Order: sequence, then structure tokens, then C-alpha cells
Amino acid sequence: MMFRQVEFQHILASIRKPARYTNHELNSFQKIPTAKTVNFCLIFPDVYEVGFSHLGLKILYSILNNCADAVADRAYLPWVDFAEKLQAENLPLFGIESKIALKSFDVVGFTLQSELTFTNVLYALELAQIPIFAKDRNDEPLIIGGGPSVSNPLPLADFFDAILIGDGEDAILEIKDAVKLTKNLSRIEKLQKLSEIEGLFVPQIHDPKIDTISVRKFMDFNNPEKMHNNQLIPWIQPTHDRYVTEIMRGCTRGCRFCHAGMFYRPTRERDPKLIVDKIVEEVTNFGWEEAALTSLSSSDYTCIKPVILELYSRLKENNATLSLPSLRVDSIDEDLTKLLNAMRQTGLTIAPEAGSQRLRDIINKNISEKEIMDGVQIAFQNGWKTIKLYFMIGLPFEEENDIDAVGKLIQKIVDFVGKKIKINVTISPFVPKPFTPFQWAKMDDRGALLRKANKIKSSFKNVRSVKIKYHTIENSLLETVLCRGDRKVGKLIYRAYKNGAKFDGWNEFFDFSFWRKAADECEINFADYLKFIEPTTELFWDFIDLKISKKFLLEEWRNAENIVLIGDCRTEKCTLCGVCEKETQPLFAEKIELPKLNLVPRKKYGTGNFYYRVFYAKKGDMQFVAHLDMLRMVIRFLRVSKLPIAYSEGFNPHPKISFGPPLSTGVQGENEYFDFALSEPIAVEKVMTILAEKLPKIMAFKEVISVPTKEMRAMEFYPFEKITVTPPTDLSEIFKMKTEQFQNTEKWEFSRVRKGKEKKGDLKKIVKNIVWQNCRLTIMKVRVGAGIYDVINAIYGIERDSTINFKIVRDKLLREI
Repeated sequence: MMFRQVEFQHILASIRKPARYTNHELNSFQKIPTAKTVNFCLIFPDVYEVGFSHLGLKILYSILNNCADAVADRAYLPWVDFAEKLQAENLPLFGIESKIALKSFDVVGFTLQSELTFTNVLYALELAQIPIFAKDRNDEPLIIGGGPSVSNPLPLADFFDAILIGDGEDAILEIKDAVKLTKNLSRIEKLQKLSEIEGLFVPQIHDPKIDTISVRKFMDFNNPEKMHNNQLIPWIQPTHDRYVTEIMRGCTRGCRFCHAGMFYRPTRERDPKLIVDKIVEEVTNFGWEEAALTSLSSSDYTCIKPVILELYSRLKENNATLSLPSLRVDSIDEDLTKLLNAMRQTGLTIAPEAGSQRLRDIINKNISEKEIMDGVQIAFQNGWKTIKLYFMIGLPFEEENDIDAVGKLIQKIVDFVGKKIKINVTISPFVPKPFTPFQWAKMDDRGALLRKANKIKSSFKNVRSVKIKYHTIENSLLETVLCRGDRKVGKLIYRAYKNGAKFDGWNEFFDFSFWRKAADECEINFADYLKFIEPTTELFWDFIDLKISKKFLLEEWRNAENIVLIGDCRTEKCTLCGVCEKETQPLFAEKIELPKLNLVPRKKYGTGNFYYRVFYAKKGDMQFVAHLDMLRMVIRFLRVSKLPIAYSEGFNPHPKISFGPPLSTGVQGENEYFDFALSEPIAVEKVMTILAEKLPKIMAFKEVISVPTKEMRAMEFYPFEKITVTPPTDLSEIFKMKTEQFQNTEKWEFSRVRKGKEKKGDLKKIVKNIVWQNCRLTIMKVRVGAGIYDVINAIYGIERDSTINFKIVRDKLLREI
């Protein structure tokens, strides 16, 4: 098999955020596929910033790359501008590290977190030049999917060679071994071998009417080899720019609408020492400013307070903070409040889900209005800035009074906090998910959901401190069809994609008319998948054994009908859900006694003004890294350097760092710079030595100088710039002629558009000198007023998109010309 790299670099200057596709991430393995290795490309079917933040893909990436006989690259769905250019030039989608086409790998593995990415799977396959339907593939890679949104795999069965149900940490190695054993065998023999792996549904082998697919549960939760290695660090800011560690998997609170609460059982807690040591190591070695403890309900973790206290104590030396995205309001006591305040907490998230106690009891959301208001009081008394509230509409057994109760609860909170706290409310339509006690429930119709959402929203249209938003109703209707569908829904997905559906989770792309048209073409009635299902009916996903017994789910449905609460089996009696077998017993961390809270204030960082300037070259792929992303990464490198960085004062101190004038994306820089302050003077030579070690080679570090005066630190210190432009040789005559014309003209009017507004001016006042010599243009210009692309367009009539084969370099910044 040939492993040729895809040549796409010439496109980058003409697209948005080209750094999405250039790699150079810190801590990446950079292994290259060979004929002797089992080659995986793990793909998240959404844009880079979203997919990069997903922990599960990074865990599998680390596990595979730690195997000598395996290579794991990654891919993300390109934004439409880049995708269209790839297709126009017949270039296939590629792995971000190796730049090798996906179709050259042995396995392409999709992480599927949401039903709204299903059309993106087809989009990715088409971009990769791999047949969309599994039956049409021969020598192409095996296409394997996994994730919570495919616990009912039938809607995607026509597109995947195999779909994993459950956890992937152990299964991925078994898949690797199976592919290795069958590498030279026929495709059907490969599929036959895969079908022997527990948890793997192989549509061309398994018959849902006969076979049962048992879920995979990963129980070796404290094995460091099954965690992700040093976390990847990108040059473009991801959706969640923080170090993430999973402290617990599974939740037994028993919310009857919650698919994740059932899918990820049993509860498995990670050893607290493992958690703390890993976070401290990552923050110290890689400059993270924030670390997150993630789980479905972090406050339920046995050692949550000791872990937070220990991390607070050890992270404060690095001026790093800790976030807990999933705290339950009923768990926030005095001790936890002190810890949150010490960590500079500024907001509170509460998910009542329902406005009335009656409906909260029906859905088994064990939280009272008193507990909600106690949480609000904590936020108010501690001066927190925001309260986020999450509600659902269209829940089973919902009545009009329950909708009114949502508004009343919001109003009660508003009355308590006044205008001092912003209240952000999110309303989501209920989606009946498989393997939940509400899997039989009907989905409310669009009109009813819209009326309920607008009723709540309109009640607060004149209250400035309250912002209410609701999810697109059609998104939720579509989710229900896709999660409760059979194999026929696969045809719907295909037709919708062909009609234009993709990026369905993005408001700017989602168009429900594509799906309505597809439903007509496939003779599918959405109502068939949205209606109430009789509990005695055989379900499309009954052939999947999630270890949650159907008897338990049915009992819970009856409990909801009768408004019967059940407790959390962590602290109360076993609910007999069925998941806890001999091999899948819950794993709890050993309880640690909470020491007396001694929240020593964070150390005061020096605020001295000993300034230094670092010069570096921004060349090669670095020309595609945006200015703010460069700033973010430089802050990280300085944190790692252990130099005594000076910080600003105030509630949230920031390092004193400033960058020189920004470069347009696609323009290289020979002598760029940034300034930073130290709290104490250090010899320039020592600073140079430290930075030479810590700054990545791709930044082409040059030198450090001392910057003693405020005037020198001002961006205006360099009002001019020298830029060279080397166009393709076939444009030489045009450049020569137009340059002479510009030189011999006293005034050159031009216009440019910024933020939708046209601005006009005289380019001769900006371009002070311009020379065409040796097929290269040298420009001396005022730094502001017109960018280099404006100059090229104004003089030579060449749009920015047409400069992709130009080499443009800012040679230096100048004090005077």
C-alpha cells in the first residue's frame, strides 16, 4: 500500500482558520503509517475546535500509539470552505499528523457523540473518497464507529462495517489485534473476525433478530496505560482550552430521561492520588491555566472535597485554576463554597429540569425547590456573577401547570437576587432516548413545544437580567427519529445528506427542509418514530444488551406514572437495574477524611516592570496561526519556563505580555516580537538560554533584548514595515507594469471593506516606496491604513483568494523610512 501525503498546503492561505489543518500540536505522537503496522485514523465528525476537546478520542489515540505495532492518526471534519477546495482539486481528506489520505489507513474510527453528526459521517466518507455504503467497499479501510449516540446502531448500519457498543479502552486493542491477524485476508473474513469481539456489532454478519450484542464495560479504571498520555496542545484555541481528567464514569442518580446515566453504568471512580498527581504534572510541565474534573456528576465523587483542596494547594504555585462542570446544587455546602471561592468561582449552574416538584419527582430529579434556592442564596452571598438554569419541556406526564411553574421558579430567583446576578436560562425539548425509562414516551409535536418555550420566554422579555434561549425544536425532533430509528432511517440519513444536510448541529447550516424532502423521498413518516410506544412492543434496539434490564426500565416507567421516587444506589438500596454483575461491580475511591480547611491565599505574584523583548520568525506553517492564538501559546511557554513572570493585579491576574503588530494570516514574518515583564531582573543571556529550551523550534526563536522604556514597548514605536512579495513568474510583466504606473502617479485612490463598511483613501499616503526587482516586490509602507492584501488588490487587481501561490514576508518593522 502506498502512503503518499496529500499536497494541500497551497490552499491554506485562501481559507478561514488554516491552522486547523497544519498540525504541530505539542505532545502529538507523530507516528507514520507503514505496511507493518496496523494503521488507524480516529475521526471526530465535527470541526477541529469541537473535536479536539473530546477526551474519549484522545484516550484511544494514546492507547493505540503506545503499541509498537499500531499507528493512530487523527482527523476532523474540515469547514466547508476547505472541504469545497479539496473536492475541487480532487484531494482526499487526510490524517492531521501524517497528511496521509484516510483511504490509505486500515481502520477509520468515528467517535459519535450526537445524532446530529450522522450526516457529517457521510460527508467525511465522501471527502475521504471512501464509498458511503459498507456493501460497496472492497480494499478500503474498515469503517468502525462508537459512542453513546449509537447505542441503537441500526440507523447507521448501512454505512459502518462495525459499531462498538460501550467503552472502547479494551475493545480498541482487540480490534487492532483482529485487523493485524486478517490484514491479508478478504474483507468478509476481516468482518467475521471482528464479529467475535464482545460489544462489536457487525451489520453484514450479525442478524438483530437472532444475535445479541452485549455492551463493553471498561473496569480497569485506575490503569494509567488506559488513560490519555500528556494531553495534546493545539495552536488554535479549542472549544474547551483546559486540561481535562475524568474522575468518575457512570452515574446512579437515576434521572429517568437521562441516557448517559444508564449507558455509562456502573459507577467507576478513579484513585484520588492518580488524579491529583497527573493534573499537577500536566499543569507544571505544559503551562495549563485551567484543569477540569469531569464526570456526569462530579460532586458525587467520594473524595471530591479532599481532591479539590489538595489541587488548590498544589496548583496555586502555578496560578492555575480548577473547574468542576457538573456540580449538583444540593452538594454545595459551606466547605465546598469556601473551596469554590478560593478557586475564583463566579457562577452557579442549576439543572432543575422541571419547574414543579411534581414533575421533578416524576422524572426522578431528586432536588427540591428549597435546595435550589439554597444554591441561589450561596451564589448571591458570595458575589457570584451568573446563574445558569436548565429546564426541559415536553416531558412525560407534563401538564400546563408545570410549564407555568418554570416561569414562577425563575421569577422567584429574580426576586431574590435582583439585578446583581445575570440569569441565563436554557430550555431543551425532551427527547425519548433508548435504554431509559422514558424510551416508550412520545415526543411532543413541534407546535406544542414552540408554544411552551415562547410562553416561558415571553414572561421575561422585559427583564434585562434574564436571558432565555431554547434549542431548535426541529433539532430535537430529528434527534428522536435518529435515536429511535430502524434501518430504514439510514435511507433517510442518506437522502437528507444528498439533499444538502450536514453540520446539523450548527444553526447556520441546519435546514429541516432537507430532512422533510428526504422523508417524502423515502416514504417515511416522522410521526411513526415520535409517537408513544406500547411497553409490550418489541423495540428496534432490543438486540443490544446494555446490562440494564428491560424489566427495571419498565418498573421505572410505572414509577414515573405513579410519581414514585427511587434513591441513588450509591447510598441507598440496590435498584436492581441489572448492570452489576461479577465482572462489572462498582468501583469507589477509598474515602479520605477532609483535613481542616486552611485556604492560604494564593501567592502574590510580582508586579515588577523589568521588560524583555523576544524576536522570532513566523514562517512556514506558523504563518497560518492567528495573532491571538500565538499570544495564548506564548503565555503557555512562559508559564512553563519558570521565569518570574510579572502579573497584573486584581481578581484574575494576567501575565504582563504584549505582542508586536499582528500579521495577516498567510503572511510570514522574519523579525516578529513580543514583550513580557519579569518581577525581578534577570540577565538577558540567562533569559535567552531558558527560552531557547522552552520555545518550540517552529517559532524560530532569534534573540532577547532588554526594553527599558515605556516608549519602546508601545506598538507605535514601529510605525512602518518592509514587506516583500514574490508572485508566480507568469505575473511578472503585470507586476512590472503596474508598479511603474503606481510610481508615476501622484494619487492612487482605493477602497477597502472592514466590518461591512467601505473605507476610501489615497494609497500613496500609505505606500512610501515600492520597487519591482528580480521578480520580487519590495514595499515600504505605513503599518496601518491598508494591509498588504489591500495593497496588492488596489495596485494589481488581485483578490486575496488569488494570492495562494504568493510568498509574502514582512522582513522587518521600522521606526522610520
